Amino acid sequence: MSKISVVSLRLRSLLRWTGLPVKAFLLLVARVAALLPEPRRGRPWALLLDNRVLLAATAWRTHLTNRQLADLFGIGVATVHRILDRLTPLIAGLLDPPDGHRSDLWVVDGTLIPLHDQTRTAKSKNYRRSVNIQFTFRARDRRVMAVTDAWPGNRNDIIVFRATMADQVPGHRLTIGDGAYRSAPEVITSRNKSKAFAKRRARAEHGLARLKDFQVLRQHRRRGDTINHTSRAVAVLHNLKIDCA
Repeated sequence: MSKISVVSLRLRSLLRWTGLPVKAFLLLVARVAALLPEPRRGRPWALLLDNRVLLAATAWRTHLTNRQLADLFGIGVATVHRILDRLTPLIAGLLDPPDGHRSDLWVVDGTLIPLHDQTRTAKSKNYRRSVNIQFTFRARDRRVMAVTDAWPGNRNDIIVFRATMADQVPGHRLTIGDGAYRSAPEVITSRNKSKAFAKRRARAEHGLARLKDFQVLRQHRRRGDTINHTSRAVAVLHNLKIDCA
């Protein structure tokens, strides 16, 4: 089986494997390269940086197992694990802190993500052991502004929001959400069945649907706090795709 690489992929194949157009992928590689320290003496990586980023993006987009990724890229399973363990928190750190004009409309919503690591989860409304993660989107382009850490999936959205997101988006006066956030003073909710309000709030649901095009957010296999890094890393890829559209 011939191994996959950036050079061997066509433009359309790169989009299918990573979810990113070429411009966004090259920008991601450049931003990761700027964060990496100077190369030191010792055993070099089995793959060049662009191929390591390709492996990470492919892992999140397709949710292949480490063994399948190892066969696909022609490397060992342990090497795949080391690449993901190194790049996931690095790319997650590229998520910009929430800013923007005060007149921008933000929309907050939560989603349940099933996890294999049952020490972090609870049985949830989707009848699976999941975690609850809150996302804040900018309504005009569905850009991710903030992502919270994972909480057990049986916690209500308002509980997770108060404990995590409220500190990340302080002072923004135009943040809307559904009825689950009615007791949060930072979030504007609809008191009546307003179609205009529902249309604006649906931007968050559309954004969550685009995030879950990355299959890793539909069934996460890695243990521990890696779900926090993975959700932010996927948000970075989502934002890059918007910026380069």
